[in-house]
Amino acid sequence: MNNTLKLSLSVLACTAVFAAAQGEGQVAHYFDCWMENVGRVDQAELDRLGVKTFGEAWLCGCFNIEEKEADEWGEGGTKVTKVWDLPPVELLKCKGKKCAEDSEEFNRNLDLCVDHLNSSGFTLKEFTDGGKVQDAIAQKFADNKKPTPFGTYVAERKDRLDSIQCFFQYHERPDAPRLLDWNRKGVFSISGLPERLLPDAVGRFVDFSDVRCKDKDKWSGFLLNGYLENEMSVDANGKFHGHEIGYGNDPNLPMRQGKEFGKVLYTTEYVHGNKTGVSKFYRYSAVDNLFVDPKVAKKMKPYYFLHLEVPYKMGAVHGMVNMFSQKGFLMAEIPYWDNTIHGRVVVHFPFVQDQKAIEKADKREMKRIAKLKGKQRKAAQEAFDKMKEERANIKDKITIDFKKGLLNGPNDLGYSFGNYRDGKLEGKFMTFEVTERCYEWIPVNGIEGTDPTKSNMACLIEKGEKKSWGTFRNGELQGLMECANGIKGKENVDCDHAY
Repeated sequence: MNNTLKLSLSVLACTAVFAAAQGEGQVAHYFDCWMENVGRVDQAELDRLGVKTFGEAWLCGCFNIEEKEADEWGEGGTKVTKVWDLPPVELLKCKGKKCAEDSEEFNRNLDLCVDHLNSSGFTLKEFTDGGKVQDAIAQKFADNKKPTPFGTYVAERKDRLDSIQCFFQYHERPDAPRLLDWNRKGVFSISGLPERLLPDAVGRFVDFSDVRCKDKDKWSGFLLNGYLENEMSVDANGKFHGHEIGYGNDPNLPMRQGKEFGKVLYTTEYVHGNKTGVSKFYRYSAVDNLFVDPKVAKKMKPYYFLHLEVPYKMGAVHGMVNMFSQKGFLMAEIPYWDNTIHGRVVVHFPFVQDQKAIEKADKREMKRIAKLKGKQRKAAQEAFDKMKEERANIKDKITIDFKKGLLNGPNDLGYSFGNYRDGKLEGKFMTFEVTERCYEWIPVNGIEGTDPTKSNMACLIEKGEKKSWGTFRNGELQGLMECANGIKGKENVDCDHAY
């Protein structure tokens, strides 16, 4: 295997994906290049491969897998229905407690398996008639037998199949602890912002592709169902270089995707292996609600995220991150310096800025008032004037100052006001009664690993009366916090309940 393939494999962050929602009575189907216990492998496949073991052992290779709830199929709830002949299967033996998935022996074997998968490759010819992986990636749709995107890709290159290298991407199992590392999952997240002003995770570099093939300097990744997942280019050393496009796909099998799928999910730029330039993440409800029951999805609130621009410099987020609302308004500007928020964050409110909608609503109300008479007309006009006055007093943006990732300087967050020095309160601090109007930013299902009650909302905060106040020195409360209703207590005093 040449260096181009090895180096390209080394920079991929892969994620296993269920091909169906794993609800009650449903079976999850997916493709996995990993290490499986021989006890989970269909006996006919073991016989075909000539694998004979006494006790436990692990097979390292690429598999078709079915998975149910553990109580239905026993420990793990996993069945391996197909073992592919590429890459060549390796048997990794173990005995007794050494076979446990949290043992040192397991981890050593896993490292050997990953090295084996990294060093394995083959050409596009192996997907044609008689090839060892002919049916691994769908080349025809099951219902109408027309070519899938992968089938078209193979057919268009039939005169040079042997020159196009391919490899199966190896995946971490859906429940693997290593999968919890957000950097490897490719999630762009924002940490350190006050809650409910902006969500903490707003963009994802997803890579569900099961096979990747290299035609000259362009890599194309395909799903098990034959759909194109992403396209990228590499330099002479196999490092990502140039433009990458990721597409939003539904990995369900064997159905063809609807028209809402296949759109661009993200774009990004690389220079010799490092993200450099502006990456864009796009709103894509078809993916966000992928495993949500259709009846539930219809009742979900509309959300405001349209797309996100994230500037990178030599792999680090560096520059102004811009979020755009559903209606095209600039929702927020967040300055970054070498992966850290640094400077003035500005949060705009598109649901206040929609002047055309406001003007139409005002005209309708004025026409309604004009039809009224006497006291009714006077009361309606007074209410309308008061509403316009209150609207004029609503701030259409909040600014927050940061220094190297920490709040710094006087900051009015709507529900509180205080002076900060390197993230710590310094001087007078006040909280206020507030009225919030909150909106979904991205559907809950679209944000893996976050708390939807805190991180999935953008809220317009209307400040009311002062609620509590106190004095801080170097982040420490001096004395007690005092509430407007007379209650006193520590920093987290509950002004609404006297304990």
